Amino acid sequence: MEKTGKRWESSFLRWFLSLLFISFLVNIGVLVLIHEEPRRGIITFEMLKSHNFLQPTVLGIPYFKKPPLHEWITSLFSVLSGTVCEFSLRLPSALSVVLTSVLIFLAMKRSFGERIALFSSLIYPTFYVVLIGYGTKCEPDTLFSFFVSFAVFSWFYLFERGRELPAWFSGYFFTSLALLTKGLPAFQFFLFFVFAYFLVKRDLRKLLSIQHLIGLVLGLSPFLLWLFAVKTDQAVKTLFSEVLSRAPGRVSGIKALKNYFTYPFRLILATFPWSFVFIYSLLKKKRDLLKLPGGESLRVFLFAFTLDALLYWLFPGSRLRYLIPALPLLSVILAYYLVDYQIVHKRAKEIVRFTAEIVVPLAIVVGVIVTKNPSIILESTIEFIFILYAIYFLFLPRFNFTYIVILISVLMLILRGFYSSYYYPIAQFKYPPVREVAGEIVRDSAGYPLYTKTTYLQLCFYVERGRNEILKFNPKPPEGALFLSQRPEGNVLKEYRLGRHRFYLCSYGITSLKPQGAPEGQKKRSPSELNHSRGK
Repeated sequence: MEKTGKRWESSFLRWFLSLLFISFLVNIGVLVLIHEEPRRGIITFEMLKSHNFLQPTVLGIPYFKKPPLHEWITSLFSVLSGTVCEFSLRLPSALSVVLTSVLIFLAMKRSFGERIALFSSLIYPTFYVVLIGYGTKCEPDTLFSFFVSFAVFSWFYLFERGRELPAWFSGYFFTSLALLTKGLPAFQFFLFFVFAYFLVKRDLRKLLSIQHLIGLVLGLSPFLLWLFAVKTDQAVKTLFSEVLSRAPGRVSGIKALKNYFTYPFRLILATFPWSFVFIYSLLKKKRDLLKLPGGESLRVFLFAFTLDALLYWLFPGSRLRYLIPALPLLSVILAYYLVDYQIVHKRAKEIVRFTAEIVVPLAIVVGVIVTKNPSIILESTIEFIFILYAIYFLFLPRFNFTYIVILISVLMLILRGFYSSYYYPIAQFKYPPVREVAGEIVRDSAGYPLYTKTTYLQLCFYVERGRNEILKFNPKPPEGALFLSQRPEGNVLKEYRLGRHRFYLCSYGITSLKPQGAPEGQKKRSPSELNHSRGK
């Protein structure tokens, strides 16, 4: 690969991330909001409607479990796109993945060289949990990972060059942004790295320096200002309870034992394919990971990642996505370990060609069987072939991809293109019609005040957006209003079915839904006639 020109690593990364971002954008707005996404959508919508950007609300109720920075950013993208929609809500996550990869490359190339920097920046976005799991989800995890990585890498870069005060300020400032995104775990990721650094360097006294104190106070000011601007006691209490709810003793014994046992296997699956490559190479080459070259810096990364992984293993209520901010550290470790692994160029090209030749017909056959709708599969195939040909005919001929890291990254890029092209349209086709049911509720409730007694947030988001007003949760709605419920209450005016769920449009005072237009037989009057009538 060295013969392809000077600084090929930068050029390769630009091509790779450009194609990755395009694959993220394909069908990004097709599937309805799922899992925790509706909550983020509701917070964003209500921020823009109420113009209260300090205190997040969900169905009009103050929400303290997560600070609001993620929703500030989704609000900005929604304003730019003209509406709060799936595209504007998910785009920040995709951008965060790409920017984190760029950050890894820029931060690591001076410490470890451009080859390891490139491989690190290819490994991080192609971890399964990032590439497929949360790369385009409207959840704060990838944005949180970006801010944590910026805190860690900027501190590492500046401190290594003797600029201690700027290092502490930068580290705590981006930790502050991470705190505003997802709360107190931001401290853990940053301080574990700092502790690992000084422990490896055998210089823990630096933790007590005056520069550290000044950087701490100045850097954390954005988070502290937000904390004082809302109900501070309730915000602090909720943020701590969120962390402690995952601790031992807060989870049932059976569930804790199950999580303790399955954690290593779930970690291996979340970090696929690199965990498999690493285990295979470790067994084949019979190397000792602890005796790898790389000096103190690599040991710092290894120690910090180990601390993060062990903490979430010990907290049985944790989920694997909580470890995403530590994956940039793991990507550097794996890049250093796999840097010299190569494959014959002809074989690498055959693998890519075989993947392209087998995956398209397989997707067409399976897709038609699953959906029984050839038109959807035809559109998906056209989208995927566009990505596949861009990779095969534009990207690969420019580089001699004999390194295992590059080959597997390209295969994962193809997988993401396949996932975006086929999974989203098929999933939406098979998914209960949330948008349609919400639209029906919006039409039926037009002209009436509407509240909700259900916290089924997916439906509530689309009803809010359709009515263009905050749908407030109210356990005792007024008699002259309608309300949504998941059980019959008061006067049941209409029933809606959404998969296994049933929803009811009810009222305690209204007995029937009347047409909201003019009564039948009444002649429509022109605006001038209406004004004349009001004048009388």
